[in-house]
Amino acid sequence: MVEREIAYRVFAKEFNDSHFHLNIGSDHPEHSDSMNSPNFLVTPTGAKVNRAFVVGVITEVEDMGSQKGGENELWRARISDPTGSFTIYAGNYQPEALVFLSNVEVPSYVMIVGKVRSYEPEDGEVFVSMRPEEINYADEGLRNRWVVDTAELTLQRMDLFDEALELDVEGKILLDDLKGKDVSLHLAEGICLALEYYHTDSSYLENLKREMKNALLSIKDEISSKSDMSLDDESVLLEMMENIGNGNAIEYSTLLDEASSKGMSADQVDLNVRSLLSKGHIYEPRAGVFKVIN
Repeated sequence: MVEREIAYRVFAKEFNDSHFHLNIGSDHPEHSDSMNSPNFLVTPTGAKVNRAFVVGVITEVEDMGSQKGGENELWRARISDPTGSFTIYAGNYQPEALVFLSNVEVPSYVMIVGKVRSYEPEDGEVFVSMRPEEINYADEGLRNRWVVDTAELTLQRMDLFDEALELDVEGKILLDDLKGKDVSLHLAEGICLALEYYHTDSSYLENLKREMKNALLSIKDEISSKSDMSLDDESVLLEMMENIGNGNAIEYSTLLDEASSKGMSADQVDLNVRSLLSKGHIYEPRAGVFKVIN
């Protein structure tokens, strides 16, 4: 019986930066005869991901089944976190997820456990996605906890990656050094592969840290520390959008006019709209049009 792989937490930014897919059977002879030998997506910081756990806002769903050459039934969706979006596909082999996506209310908070997939067309570009094994509704609190946990786990992995860079060795020597520091074999192998394939450097790590810092800032308490009794600009703008839209999407120009009548400048509106987008409180179904996530 093949042991089920751990479902990793990884941000959309790093997930979409990943394009190295590893068939473990090719490197491990003990698995070479098994049809069930796992495949892994190796990320730039060394995570070897076969399955992933994601919590975010589902912002787009599309029925792909009618497209020529596709599966009889195939749905595509996008799940956003504060760093980007995951693409997921559900087809005939994921019947429960397929039914969920065909009926889901957009936008909604959802949680997904799924297998990682990659696709490389002839031009050599690699597209990564997930095939959901489980998908259910979630809430803002669960999404926020996922962001915090994912940031913590990613930072721990990046700290080990920093140590690997400082060692200034590679290959088996680096692998042995990492194992000697009590790094798990799974992660030690991933770090070695990431260095070899992506040549990940400190600049990439710093950029990813900035993304995570922004992700964490996006979920902080919205209540102003200066006055618990007063609403901040984001809350005012969100309430304004709810009143104007009454459950429907609204044009950005309409929001600007209403905000201006309340004494809010265009720069303030722009800043707070971007903040509300990053926090998953609103989304943009099409350019210049926004809708509140209830």
